[in-house]
Amino acid sequence: MSPLINPSFLLDSPLKLVFFGGKGGVGKSTCATATALKLAQSYPQKHFLLVSTDPAHCLNNILSNCELPTNLNVRELSAADSLHKFKLKNDAFLKEIAVRGTFLDESDLHGLMDSALPGMDELAAYLEIAQWLKEDNYARIIIDTAPTGHTLRLLAMPDLIHRWLNALDTLLSKHRYMRSHFGKDNRLDHLDTFLLDMNATLKMMQALITDKARCRFVIVMLPEAMITKESMGLVHTLDQKRITVSDVIFNKMYPKNECPVCVAEYNRQAQSFQYLLTQLQNYNLWSLPFFLEEPRAAQLTHVISELRVIDKNQQRKRVPNVLLPVHVETPTLLPLSPLRLMIFAGKGGVGKTTIACATALRLHKKTPQLRILLLSSDPAHSLSDCLNVSVKSIPSSICLNVDAQEINVDDGFEKIRRSYRAELADFLGKALPNLDITFDREVMERLLDLAPPGLDEIIALTSIIAHLETNRYDTIIIDAAPSGHLLRLLELPELIQDWLKLFFSLLLKYRKVMHLPELSNRLVKLSKEIKVLRALLQEPEQTGLYAVTIPTYLAMDKTYEMTQALARLGITIKALFINQLTPVSECNLCQALVKRELVQLNFAQEQFSGLSQTRVYRQCDPTGLEGLTQLGLALYL
Repeated sequence: MSPLINPSFLLDSPLKLVFFGGKGGVGKSTCATATALKLAQSYPQKHFLLVSTDPAHCLNNILSNCELPTNLNVRELSAADSLHKFKLKNDAFLKEIAVRGTFLDESDLHGLMDSALPGMDELAAYLEIAQWLKEDNYARIIIDTAPTGHTLRLLAMPDLIHRWLNALDTLLSKHRYMRSHFGKDNRLDHLDTFLLDMNATLKMMQALITDKARCRFVIVMLPEAMITKESMGLVHTLDQKRITVSDVIFNKMYPKNECPVCVAEYNRQAQSFQYLLTQLQNYNLWSLPFFLEEPRAAQLTHVISELRVIDKNQQRKRVPNVLLPVHVETPTLLPLSPLRLMIFAGKGGVGKTTIACATALRLHKKTPQLRILLLSSDPAHSLSDCLNVSVKSIPSSICLNVDAQEINVDDGFEKIRRSYRAELADFLGKALPNLDITFDREVMERLLDLAPPGLDEIIALTSIIAHLETNRYDTIIIDAAPSGHLLRLLELPELIQDWLKLFFSLLLKYRKVMHLPELSNRLVKLSKEIKVLRALLQEPEQTGLYAVTIPTYLAMDKTYEMTQALARLGITIKALFINQLTPVSECNLCQALVKRELVQLNFAQEQFSGLSQTRVYRQCDPTGLEGLTQLGLALYL
């Protein structure tokens, strides 16, 4: 390995914002935290901010018992708290704009705006980051992002904010016209200033994140097949958004030795590593070893000292190895009667997709006549990579009676938007003589733009109900989004339901002004589907959630938090899979891993004593139908 050369994100420079991102479980939080500590120690005269945008925060866990430098602040961004601050500051402006701009009653508008705002937590969080940058109290802000899918939604916030500001500006346009035309008053009032300030903040943020001198995105990855594909997809998306990716960190690199376990992992990494070197020629590449101790608190400063630049001409050739057998302890019992929903959930990077796929094929093996749908609700889908089969946004056949689907969350809501605009255009065409078409039409067209973010994901999930109600499938197996995103999604239906009720009541109340039967029927159907989905999730005879974790401190801690939250939501947890355990070996690395994993296994025995616990050991990649079928046979009795 080459000697340490400091990457750009550790140097004193105009850099203001550094994102650390990638698939769950690759070490983003560790790298982001280590970077923040190193910067604070290296430049004591400057102030730094470390922020987590992951709903399943872990910064405080990593930094527990660590005395922070006085020039480093740490924030685990609570979207709910950000939203509360946003409402306190801006609620009166928003409601005044809405009242000025439509034919709706003030009470109706207040209800609609209040119900829309609970879903605007990500927007508020995005604006809070923008405010920190605007205040310029920190030399640099380091952001520990959520797993890929959730991060891409956060980075898509500018599009939502543009749409939202346009909707609000349209609401003001009529009042602005009347004031100018009849009062000859062209001055900007406090509401115009409010929108202009919001728009200026958005432009400032957009200019900053696309400025390569002031903003960088550091991708953290493991050189493994499924992680490689998702990471490269993130690289391409960031490139499209003109966000500079300067550095890529390959984490947990296995050494070359004679241990069968290490050799198997080394070879698995080597295969992806050579491919990545050809794909990432224009980036700065770094490596971190697999540490004997899980880096936390004081050990974090050691992480940066181990960062090494990668020679792009370096070869990491595979070496002869003995294939590791499938090794599972205490297999889980398959349900005596097939469940309608089986949900696999956990922190990012723990192997949910692999175990969900293996479960579908094991269930098929046991009951070939059962019609099974394997469905991914993770914004960063992995079913295709795991199955080695092309999976689409509509159900695709994997084998007889087994289909797979990767939900496209944008499709469902966009269909409603298009249908709404078409129906509205038809109605307004007939009602044209009775409406001030210049403004009222624009206001009505943009009402759906005030819908809460998250509605698109709920609409996508309700496709589950359509599959079950038509008896197309007997069982649906869900590869869920990482735990933080999943919990947010499971809490959304109640908020969405409130918004739907209000929106539908407005359509009924004002049906003479905007008679839209097709939209009304679609919203009624959506409301019913959400109710059915909520009831189904809380029915233990029909729905079971299977938690997946790995034997690390952070993963176990987050799994415990997830199970507690799911229990509060009334969702039954059937079993726990502890994945990626290290087989016993004589090498120092494996012995150290086994020792630290034993601590987590003891924690699991204590905290999840009422759950069936299946232990799954490291093995060769169980991808493709044959490998996943073998894994499924070992996982279940």
